[in-house]
This record gives sequence, C-alpha cells and structure tokens, in this order.
Amino acid sequence: MDKELLNKVIELRKSGLSISQIADELNVSTDTARYLVLNAEKLLKEEKKKEKIDIYIDWRNIGSSANRLKYLSDIIVDILKDYDFDAVVGVSTSGVPLATFVANELNKNFTIYIPKKHLPNEESSGIVSNNFSDIYKKRVVIIDDVVTSGKTLEECVKNLKEICNPKLIVVLIDKSGLDEIAGVKLIPLIRIKALKIDEE
Repeated sequence: MDKELLNKVIELRKSGLSISQIADELNVSTDTARYLVLNAEKLLKEEKKKEKIDIYIDWRNIGSSANRLKYLSDIIVDILKDYDFDAVVGVSTSGVPLATFVANELNKNFTIYIPKKHLPNEESSGIVSNNFSDIYKKRVVIIDDVVTSGKTLEECVKNLKEICNPKLIVVLIDKSGLDEIAGVKLIPLIRIKALKIDEE
C-alpha cells in the first residue's frame, strides 16, 4: 500500500473532511475512502500489503495550473466539435474548472451539478446550482475529472434527465471501464485498467 496515500488519508481525516470529501480529494470511490480511513494507520504498520483496492490518481500537477487545465479543455473542445448541444454541466468539485474552460471556448451555457456526497445531508439528492445558467429542456454535456465506480455520474445523469437532455459525459480519467452511464455515452481522455500479472 502506498505510504504517501495512507498518510494523506490520515491528514485529510484529521482536517475534518468527511469520507465522501476524502474520496473526492483522492479520486477514489467512497467505499475505498471508507476502507482507507478505517484502516490507514493499521496498513501503515504493515510492511507489505498485497491487496489492491483502487488506483490513486494524483493530477495536482495539472489541476494546480489554469494554463494546464486550459490545454486539457482544448482536447475536450476538440472531442465535442462533432456533437450538438446547448450547455455544459461541470460536476462539483473537480469537474468544474474543465467545464468552465470548455463552456467559455465553445460559447455555451454553463452550470454546476453538486452531487449528494458534497451536500450536508448525504441522504438528499444532488442538485443543479441555481447560480448559473438555466438548463431546462437543454441538451447538455457533463464534464467531470475522474470516474471510479460511476455512481456519482449515474446520480447526476438521473437527476439531469428530469430537467434536461444529457447527450454525453466527458471525463479526464476513467477507472470504471464503462462505455456509458445511465444510457449516456462516456468518453474519457484517459482510460486506466488494472492488469493482474502473475510473477514467475
């Protein structure tokens, strides 16, 4: 198990973040974050742990620079040139910067979807922010950073279908291996697959 990751989990937990917020910060599933929070200290004490839970994605070198995010958004803009849509929806939190750049470049309406894991009462449904463009009956493209299990994007698509027409999902990194989520096509810039290799 990666010691840096385990120390980061402990640090985030001590800073008061919830399990869902830790999952978002580490770009892992909520189940993986819960496991890490409950077991990080124990795992740090073990010298070798063979069990693989998830793949940790650290894209701070990109996310820390507006210029680098702009370059990534240019790739997404190139992908979207063949699609007809009215608005861009950024999934909070990490999908928002990319979605903002894309909407600006394509001169499209922009809004933010806040998943239920980011709301104080996790049992409520996610929401579309009222502070941005109205997407009622519009054709939308959803943009997020990482898809792990697909649960957050599935929630997003289902909620958006009640008010608009989700046409496509674009993510920076896909760890799920899914080609669609809730009937909406998923296009990743990068797809990660874990391969099990037996040592001889």
